[in-house]
This record gives sequence, structure tokens and C-alpha cells, in this order.
Amino acid sequence: MDPFTTQSLEGILRRDVHAPLYHQLQGFLRGLIERGEIGDGEQLPREEELARRLRISRVTVRQALQVLADDGLLVRQRGRGTRVVGGKARTSVIPMPLKTPLGELMHTLDTLADNTQVRLLGWERALPPEPIRELFGSAPDETLVRCVRVRTRHGHPFGYYASWTRTAHPDFNADQLAYGPRIALFRRCGIQFVQVQQTVSALRVGALAAMHLQMSPGQAVMTMERRSYGSGQQLLDLLEIQYRPDQLRYQMRMDYEAINPETLV
Repeated sequence: MDPFTTQSLEGILRRDVHAPLYHQLQGFLRGLIERGEIGDGEQLPREEELARRLRISRVTVRQALQVLADDGLLVRQRGRGTRVVGGKARTSVIPMPLKTPLGELMHTLDTLADNTQVRLLGWERALPPEPIRELFGSAPDETLVRCVRVRTRHGHPFGYYASWTRTAHPDFNADQLAYGPRIALFRRCGIQFVQVQQTVSALRVGALAAMHLQMSPGQAVMTMERRSYGSGQQLLDLLEIQYRPDQLRYQMRMDYEAINPETLV
């Protein structure tokens, strides 16, 4: 889905939070760049066009773009507009993390789905951006299912879910995703996973996710990336979840006898 349509931009800026509008906007754009939804070399809408769609001043747009330009994510040229130069995440050498098995993962997903409610924010079959296409190893003309949802618990926002899924099954549609858990839909559509890789980190929430999670842009969220593979190590589903840290504690048990001492060095 185009992140710059008037519909996509609806509600990303909130005037009932303390964060300045330019800060909320730069957070939203930064998230699009870091996730690869706008890639290297891609041109952003002109300042006046963004200002019109967001119903804010051109000065506010210019402030947000300048922050990202100062951080090396955008290049701004007079008469040529603004383009992305940091569309792919920069990586640095860090120590390898402790690796532990994800026991009872599917049971955990079922339990979570049974005890929370879901609301569909967006769904479409679309050509993914280049970084996503590379992860899936998909052909340039192959579409994937893009889905954005929010989960609540007892009426309170719980998690913001954004996913890409490789499937052509007709039942994997907006109606099904709006009312039931994805894990059940995977089973119904015959999508079988043989391996799941999950990474948990702490990031700052962007303006769009912050709005749906009822947070202020820039606050820390627990972010979980889950890559689910089918046979032959083919990536079938890529899911990023941003959880409110006051709504979730991620817990894992490791039996000491089962731990390889070499992994603790």
C-alpha cells in the first residue's frame, strides 16, 4: 500500500500528545525508511504536497525532512526534491546473542489469540518493496499479502502487527484476517511452517503505530520480528509486532541441564 496516500496518512499526526508535529512526522518517515517501505533512491512527495495531505504547514514538513537529512537518511536538492539514501538498515558488528529454543511457540500463539481481540487496519495483495522481496527471494512480479492489524486486551491496545505473507490462497483475505487469528488461517489455508526464527529488541515507536497503541511517538516499545519458514527454508511469513511494554512481559524458561555451556561464554 502506498504510504503517502491521503488515506494512509490519515491520523498519523496527533495533536493531543506532547510531541511536536514535526517530530511525529519524522518518526513516521524514519519507520518507513528503516522497514524498507520506501527504499534507496525513492523520491518523497514534495513539501507542499505532504503539507496539503497532512493538513499542516510546509514549515513543519521542512523541519521533519531536515532532521532525517541531518541523520543521513535523506538527500534534499533544490529543484529536484527529496530522495531516500538510507533505505536499507545499516548494520554493525555486535556479539552473537545467546541462542535458545522457542519451545511451545505455536501453543503460545494460540493462547494469545484466544485472549485478545483484533482489528484490521489494512490489507492488500501487493508487490513488496525491494528489501522485503530480497528476504522472500520472490520474483519481481510476485505479489505478497500485506496486512496491518492492532490487538487489544480488555479494550486497551496491546500490539501493532504488520506482516507480509507468501500465499495465493483465496481464503487468506481481509474478511478472514479481520475476525480471527492468523495462526488458525494458516492452518486452514494449508500453510505449514517447519521453522520459526524470532528476534526481540527495544525500538522507538513511530507516529502511526503510536497512534494505534495510544502512546507518544518516540517512546520505547518491545519489537518482535518473526520469520516463519516452510520446507526448503523458504520464507513464507514475515511479521513485525510492536508491543506496549506495560502490556506484555516476554518470558522464557531454560533448564540448566539442557544448556550447552559453550553458549554462555
